[in-house]
Amino acid sequence: MTLSRFVHLSRWLRSRQQRHRTRYDLRHLDDHLLADIGLDRATVEREVRKPFWR
Repeated sequence: MTLSRFVHLSRWLRSRQQRHRTRYDLRHLDDHLLADIGLDRATVEREVRKPFWR
């Protein structure tokens, strides 16, 4: 594997990990905190059910 492919793969994996972490954090926020950022529980549940690549 060339260095540029390795770098590309590494960045892709990090972005997916960040997405997973963000969705995990959203899922565990209280409803009043979600309301503060303009989200509701149904929107969060739709988001966290998405596959990691989306």
